[in-house]
Amino acid sequence: MPSWPSDVQESKDRFYMENGPCCAGCDHWVSIGHALGECRAGPPVSGRERYSMVALGGSILPLDDMDAGHILTRRDHHCGAFKDDFDWSSLPYHYLRRIGAPVAKTRKARSS
Repeated sequence: MPSWPSDVQESKDRFYMENGPCCAGCDHWVSIGHALGECRAGPPVSGRERYSMVALGGSILPLDDMDAGHILTRRDHHCGAFKDDFDWSSLPYHYLRRIGAPVAKTRKARSS
């Protein structure tokens, strides 16, 4: 049985806590790897548009022939569609502390 949270999720959470509002912490973003994911804030786009944000334009891949999908972004991308409605305080204190969440500091102060 995999441990909770996964190493990828913990890495995303830690990156978000260290870097502020970015794709890694956005509710619209679905990771497909350690540092790359799909932004689902908008509708699917053509293959060329999908890969444009991750600089695959100079790739030898035939982008016109690739399947359409959601825009791919790197985890550190910042945009105006950022959304984080997750209740971080619902997570265990030890996890919040490990990822550097500000809510962990607030919870600790209230319990003292």
